[in-house]
Amino acid sequence: MLEAFASGFLVFAYTATALFQLALVFGAPMGEYAYGGQMPGKLPIPYRVASAVSFLLLLAIAGHYLAQLGLVPKLLSDDLNQWVNWGLIGFAAAAAVMNNITRSVKEKRLWGSTTIAMLIAAIVVAF
Repeated sequence: MLEAFASGFLVFAYTATALFQLALVFGAPMGEYAYGGQMPGKLPIPYRVASAVSFLLLLAIAGHYLAQLGLVPKLLSDDLNQWVNWGLIGFAAAAAVMNNITRSVKEKRLWGSTTIAMLIAAIVVAF
């Protein structure tokens, strides 16, 4: 039951983060909440392209956790699925570190505790 809750939380969190990245792609003036807060307002084109790639990656991760819940078919064998779960712990850990050491107060407030919760949930799913 805890694993299902953690997977559901991760689906929600990664989907919400993907939608945030999509908003950046379309020019939402929220640059101070991403990429270290270096570019307040609308992001320049290279960063918007990076946000488009992030959007796709985050949706794929959300899909992986949807498969963990059994809502979509699993594409991976059980062994490979477990390896991916451990890899996603690394991804979540990197995100948590980066979002908690940033100098941008706005970015840290928005993503700091969220990424820590995502890391904890990823650990729960992997075990």
